[in-house]
Amino acid sequence: MRILITGSTKLAGAIIDAFNEEILFEKTYVDSCRVHEVPEKLGDYDVFINNAHVDFWQTELLHEAYKQWKDDEDKLIINMSSRAGKNNISRGYLYSAQKASLIQLAENLNYNSDKVCGISTIHLGLLDSPIDSVAYGDVCQLLEDIMFNFKTNRTFPTEITYEHRANYKAIQKEKKRLGLTQLFNKIPWEH
Repeated sequence: MRILITGSTKLAGAIIDAFNEEILFEKTYVDSCRVHEVPEKLGDYDVFINNAHVDFWQTELLHEAYKQWKDDEDKLIINMSSRAGKNNISRGYLYSAQKASLIQLAENLNYNSDKVCGISTIHLGLLDSPIDSVAYGDVCQLLEDIMFNFKTNRTFPTEITYEHRANYKAIQKEKKRLGLTQLFNKIPWEH
């Protein structure tokens, strides 16, 4: 199985390390690329992990992958989104709007198109932080389960919010107490 992921550091790096040359459903190879390289490369892959956040590129790349893969039931698109894209959660206004556009398009393609490829969107909470957060390894395990279930024709989520069990308001309060709010408001993966 061949996976293409946008990005190569942080979460993308953890995904590459976890899956490259490992056996999931079958031997897996992971390549990373920059967002502008995706349209020409998609044809060679079985799974596209739409990970890197650059403006509205994730929405554009979802649409491109859909156009190329919509008639292929063996192809799977996994969008790495954020709970910030949900209504009335994030104070990162533009980031929130960018993630909301990704969510909206994914829902439209899942429910209003004739596609046969798989599309799954994961809304991540706070990642790999010194306060209560989701570890990269846990995200990798979730991705493994999604890919395995899709490839073996089992049920798989078209949308899931994946976050630490800690109370959202408590996490926000802890970020503020530690003086991390300013830092996190500048970093997209904070939500």
